[in-house]
Amino acid sequence: MVRIAAPKRPSNLMSDFTYISVGFGVQSTALLICSALGLYKVPRADKGVFADTQGELSWVYEHAERMGKWSLEHGIPLTRITRGSIERDLENAAQGRFASIPAFTFSEEEADAVPLRRQCTREYKVDPIQQWVRVELGYRPRQRVKKQAVGLIGISLDEADRMKDSRVPWIQNRYPLVEANLTRDDCIKIIAAEGIPIPRKSACVFCPYHDDDYWLSLKSTHPAEFERACLFDEKIRNLSRGGLKHPLFLHRSLVPLRQVEFKPKPRVPRQIQTNMNFRNECEGACAT
Repeated sequence: MVRIAAPKRPSNLMSDFTYISVGFGVQSTALLICSALGLYKVPRADKGVFADTQGELSWVYEHAERMGKWSLEHGIPLTRITRGSIERDLENAAQGRFASIPAFTFSEEEADAVPLRRQCTREYKVDPIQQWVRVELGYRPRQRVKKQAVGLIGISLDEADRMKDSRVPWIQNRYPLVEANLTRDDCIKIIAAEGIPIPRKSACVFCPYHDDDYWLSLKSTHPAEFERACLFDEKIRNLSRGGLKHPLFLHRSLVPLRQVEFKPKPRVPRQIQTNMNFRNECEGACAT
């Protein structure tokens, strides 16, 4: 496997506030444990933050409650923040703009299905976290930020290509799992060593980045959440600028989700099981 170095950090950087961005998947859970217990030279965070889209999978909220208690017992309080509900905002889309998700539509130019520009991660995760950090640093809206914060993000070595720098100069993103050469398998071992149940992938119920294995599993094991995704799929159908001529779909096949014949992929080694759609998630904030 090719080793990708973490972004260099200034040696003279003085952090006024260090936080962990948690999505309650495998990587961010392991990062939280390492930070709380001082493992692998992971910096100790002052606080953790969970940016809730109000559309997360049920097991994400179950794990969030579990880790909230564990983290508080170990001296790192977790804060839940939210910009609002993606689903509710979608229902009000006729009254104004909503942040687009990477739903699929047909492109004459490509002669194929293409995803829309993705705005949901930035507007429902990255921006709310930045606003929260401003408050934690003691600043009001529109005040110039002079202090420095460090954000610890749970991306492991096998997904190091997802690392991104912060878009604001007063937050520096750090990737301690990459710095420590820890893979997803290593993260699982760290979680298991603490006797904590291994979390499932964190994501929104209706994220178009899910593959057929995910949709098939959701349909068979969590039918209520699959139905929720199907209803969401129906709501977005004519929300593109092209309207009826270019309808939107959650599935790349451009078929209504409840009608798709899902085709699971052959089993592959764990280290390359990562859904490549999430590898293209340019903010590096989802599915951690």
